[in-house]
Amino acid sequence: MTLDWEELLETAVNVVTEAARIARESSQTFEVSTKSSRNDLVTTVDIAIEGLITSRLHSITGYPCMGEEGHSVDSFDGPVWVIDPIDGTMNYVATQRDYAVSVALCVDGAPTIGVVCDVAADTMYTAIAGQGAWRNGEPLGPVPENTSYREGILIADVKELDALPRLAQLVRESRGHRRYGSAALECVEVARRQAAAFVHLWVSPWDIAAAQVICQEVGVRVTRLDGTPLDVRYKGSILAAWPQAHAEVLQRLCIDPT
Repeated sequence: MTLDWEELLETAVNVVTEAARIARESSQTFEVSTKSSRNDLVTTVDIAIEGLITSRLHSITGYPCMGEEGHSVDSFDGPVWVIDPIDGTMNYVATQRDYAVSVALCVDGAPTIGVVCDVAADTMYTAIAGQGAWRNGEPLGPVPENTSYREGILIADVKELDALPRLAQLVRESRGHRRYGSAALECVEVARRQAAAFVHLWVSPWDIAAAQVICQEVGVRVTRLDGTPLDVRYKGSILAAWPQAHAEVLQRLCIDPT
C-alpha cells in the first residue's frame, strides 16, 4: 500500500496518540524488570505499546518495524518504522513525567517522518523532512542561527560531564545545565529553543530517529560528537545544537580546547 507523506504522518500520529493513552492509563498497573543493568528498565507497558505500534503500522503500511523492545529488521533499505515505545522508562517508573512515545519513518536509512509525544505534557511534536516541524499542529519556528552556547542551556548527563571535562567547562560558561532522561525530549528541547545544545555519548536509533527530523526541520545541526554525519542506523554519540552553538561546542570539545 502506497501512502503519501501526509497520510503516513497522520497514520503515525494516530497510532502514537493511542499509545500515549495506554501509557497514561497504565501508569499505576505495570510490572518492571531489568535488561542490561539495574538502571536499564523495561515495563510491561513498553512491551505492550511496542506491540500495538508495530502491529498497527505494519498492517496499514506493510513497512517493517524496528523497536527497542525486540523488533528488528534485516535491512534499512526502503521505508522502515523505528519505534521507541517509552523513551525515558526510568522517568515513567519513578516520576511519571518527561517520557515520550517516539516513532520515525526512515527511508533508506534517512529519517523522513518524525513523531514525538511528550505524554505527561500532552504535547505532540511532528515533522516531515523538507516540509517543516510542528508542535500540536502549530509550526515550530527556526532556532537562532547566531546565538552562542553561552547564551543557552546545555543538556548532558553526568556521565558525559565526567567523561568530558571540557564539556563540564562549557556548562560552567553557559546559562546552566539540564538533564531530562529522554533523548527524544532532550533533542526536542533544542528544537523548540529551550536549550542550545544536547550532548550524549551513546544513543540508539530509536532514541533519536524521530527527534532528528524535528530538529533538522528547524535548523538544528545534528551530528556525531566529532562533527561527522550522524547515521541513525547505528548507535553512537550525538551533538544536536543551534548552528553557532554547534560550531563552538565542536571547536572546544574536539578541535581546539583552549
